[in-house]
Amino acid sequence: MNPWGPYDGPARVLTIAEIAAQEPHIRSALRGLGVPAVDIGDVIQDVMLGAWISSQAGRYRPDPAREPLDALKRWLFGVCRFHCTHYHERAFRRREVSVADPWATTGEERVDPGHVGERIDAGTALMAIAAMPVWAREVLVLAALGHGGAEIADILGIRRNTAASRLRLARARLARKLRRRR
Repeated sequence: MNPWGPYDGPARVLTIAEIAAQEPHIRSALRGLGVPAVDIGDVIQDVMLGAWISSQAGRYRPDPAREPLDALKRWLFGVCRFHCTHYHERAFRRREVSVADPWATTGEERVDPGHVGERIDAGTALMAIAAMPVWAREVLVLAALGHGGAEIADILGIRRNTAASRLRLARARLARKLRRRR
């Protein structure tokens, strides 16, 4: 037995799109593991990100005796089980205290309920980004990490005007995708 399970073969790196394509399987596994419907979206995001990070670290080693899709689903179920354990153990789930007016205890201003609907579901945004071309994902991720136009151009080895144009086009494309999904 090795640290990655019973099979000691070569690691396979998954893309976020391959993991995202298994979202119905992940959703069903989480429901079966007792995650309430209200929290399923958040736990799906945790599972997808955790699976992608594990895959990048070389912890996905599919058994060649199994069908590739079956091996992936089995591995993702293990990731779901890991994240569900952490979800059920979280302090906010064990020591939840009901308060009639939660904002009164924080001393902060109330949130305007009109703006709550304008928030973008992170899962929807991740799916939209995963469906974009590589050039668009590259500039969006670098911009999200805090790099400016000149830094993005240097990192990607392109002209500054090209980097600025790609960033503008990628942001516009992402905004269109997110508007369509609402």
